[in-house]
Amino acid sequence: MNKTLIILALFSLSLNAFPQDVKDFLQKVMEHHPGIIAGKELLDSRLAWSMTGYTPPDPAVQIGYFPGIPETTGDKVTWSVSQSFDFPSVYRNIKMLRQNDYEQAVMEYRYMVLSLLEEARAGIIEMTALKKYIDMSDIRLAHIGKMEKAYKKMLDEGEVTIIEYNKIRIAEAELENNKREYRTGLESVISYLDMMSGNNTPEPGQAAYPLFREPDPDKLLAEKKKCHPAYNIPKKEIEKAKRNIELVKSEKLPELEIGYSSEIVAASRFTGPSIGLRIPLWENKGKLDLARAGKTYSEAEYKKSMLIKENEFEKKYNKYLSVKSGFESLERILRDYKAGELLNKALEEGEISLIEYFTELKEFYDSEDRLIELEKEYYNLLSSLYNHFPDLIITGN
Repeated sequence: MNKTLIILALFSLSLNAFPQDVKDFLQKVMEHHPGIIAGKELLDSRLAWSMTGYTPPDPAVQIGYFPGIPETTGDKVTWSVSQSFDFPSVYRNIKMLRQNDYEQAVMEYRYMVLSLLEEARAGIIEMTALKKYIDMSDIRLAHIGKMEKAYKKMLDEGEVTIIEYNKIRIAEAELENNKREYRTGLESVISYLDMMSGNNTPEPGQAAYPLFREPDPDKLLAEKKKCHPAYNIPKKEIEKAKRNIELVKSEKLPELEIGYSSEIVAASRFTGPSIGLRIPLWENKGKLDLARAGKTYSEAEYKKSMLIKENEFEKKYNKYLSVKSGFESLERILRDYKAGELLNKALEEGEISLIEYFTELKEFYDSEDRLIELEKEYYNLLSSLYNHFPDLIITGN
């Protein structure tokens, strides 16, 4: 059997993606994502709402007409204008509470934006991985194509059996099916990224994994605590609870009412200013205890939230280290292991059968695929660790 006619070329996978910043793409996502656009509109409405509710109530005007019975007693006409006021501290506390509400709304908006940006960046990572699968499929199909031509010629010359030839055709069909699945997945990802970015998704051939600096866990966690909304929203709840206590206390102060009124009965007329004082004795009963309980709950919730997030960060960082170690180890093995050369030589010298060759080749392909998966997981973990996007400026409105 003249297997020396077979020229086999197996290429090991190169996973050193060329540097490319995805910051421009993420900027387009911030400009065009429907969810972010809707979030801005909601934030504007929250801003308008925060500027209401801390002014005195509108003046009250009353007019009365009372016909006399009997008519000889004459008619009675009354009118009055009055205005009530809380103590200034009430309006100040309401204003500060509304301002805290808006500041929290800004944090929630930024949290939503960060979540969508992380989703978009994960899409770029998925797109890059699928492009690697497709490129690898092209290399494998080219290799199998050469084998198919060589074995077809040897089949015609009676040097190989139809079983051996069909084995190659089956392998080729499997590779083509895999490539179709990768392309379908790639098209779906691009369509989704286009929706996010207003059709500004980079070409798959130009996209690369995003760049991240090697994380220092302590510094990174401190950085996230400082600027990620998920760490600061619970803290804002405590501020609101404290301000609510001050508001309830100020509402215990008397409410002042001043006015001007007139009463006309027959030929008599009584006109002059009036002043009143409303003393809250029972209306706010229990509200202060409720406000203090709310503050205690917010503080406990903050501590619990921080413990959960710190634990999640530690687990994610440890998983990152594990994936990084496995990725670098497998990459080094595949780079140093000359699987293609060894398999080709063994097949040419008749040391292994064609079936054994494809078994070994499939294992090698599986290792290459596993390397792409590890690389994708590696970058997804980095993306999650850097989900506060320190290099991007996200405006509140």
